Amino acid sequence: MVLRSFLIAPDPLPLPRDVSSLLADAKARIDAYFARPGTVPGTKSIPSDHELVYRTLRTLRTTEPDARTFCEWGSGFGVVAGLAVLLGYEAHGIELDAELVTASRALLVDHRLRATIVRGSFIPDDYAEREHLSDLDTRTVLSAPCAFDDMDLGIDDFDVTFAYPWPTEEDLYKDVFARYADYGAVLLTWSQSEGMRAYRKVGKQR
Repeated sequence: MVLRSFLIAPDPLPLPRDVSSLLADAKARIDAYFARPGTVPGTKSIPSDHELVYRTLRTLRTTEPDARTFCEWGSGFGVVAGLAVLLGYEAHGIELDAELVTASRALLVDHRLRATIVRGSFIPDDYAEREHLSDLDTRTVLSAPCAFDDMDLGIDDFDVTFAYPWPTEEDLYKDVFARYADYGAVLLTWSQSEGMRAYRKVGKQR
């Protein structure tokens, strides 16, 4: 199994009104969340560049119209999952923090977006044991129950996955995807320094 990187040019067209409305409301809620006394930025959730993610997804939706299922690993406030719904995906999000799960569900309901947000980890139960990893080795929580069990779905059921890895953990996310995703599935990640990155799972090269 191999992940092959490829380029996706963000769609430059103006944002639809419903997208602009979701982004503006999400920003207000996220700003209010981080403005609360005692909230430490970067400890629970760090928002990605939601507009850039949307523009990249919109290009992918055009170039790969048969891709229909979408999952966000570490969905935070559920913004990207909501954007995926607006693009026509069957969208799901996985988030470990209970408060953020509640906040994301409220945002989606208020915008009448039918995305499923499940609390738990996106790391399959057997991965950490197989790799001899613990929560001390990574910022990604490995010991929490796997959310895919509650979803009655697996990583290999999704055509497109999006994640914003913690710093230094891109390789971990890519390895999980490479091991469990279906062939042909796409992983999109966002980085503050490098922007959007895209990978496709393909067979071993001869």
